[in-house]
Amino acid sequence: MRQKITKLWIDESGDSGFKFAKGSSSFLILAVVYLTHGDKEANINKAINKLKLKLNLSKGYEFKFSRCKDKFRKKLFQTIKRLPLRYKAIVVDKRRLKPPASSLQPHQLYCEAVRRLLYDNNPPLDKTVIIIDEATARIHRREFNSVLKKYLSKSVVKKIRQARSQSEIGIQIADMIAGSIFRKYEKIDDRYYQIVKEKEKIIMEF
Repeated sequence: MRQKITKLWIDESGDSGFKFAKGSSSFLILAVVYLTHGDKEANINKAINKLKLKLNLSKGYEFKFSRCKDKFRKKLFQTIKRLPLRYKAIVVDKRRLKPPASSLQPHQLYCEAVRRLLYDNNPPLDKTVIIIDEATARIHRREFNSVLKKYLSKSVVKKIRQARSQSEIGIQIADMIAGSIFRKYEKIDDRYYQIVKEKEKIIMEF
């Protein structure tokens, strides 16, 4: 039986702006962490909460790549390697974009990257629940919903749900994976990516 994606979480690292002289990143990374039929989200939550206990972290601790200590990053990625999940990612090299992509506004670039990620059909979406960080949703909600309605039918996407990253472990994992890929491209440092890359289904370059 062909695997199909039933639930996924999206998060990003870097930004979608083009003001490089004022601090915009050269790269924008989006990562989709997903489960397929038969995978249990409860097992993932249990494993991460067990890791928090082992590291003497509170149950409400949020794994966020930009704020994590090095030892916490390594321990989390080592745990992710053992979990029943996979990820896809897209790398946008904003300095090398060509028309028409180079003329997109930041919010349009973000949504085009999301569209390309979700449009990849290996494995396909199947009445999938999509979960996005509510902080991201506030910025991109209208364009994000427009992209999904235009390109993805209701038989493909069952529901889009906003959630606080602090309470959604899937979003935290997506953030950490996106951060490791961003570090690889933006900082030429792949030490974290090397730990987790075996969970990678595909990484696309835009």
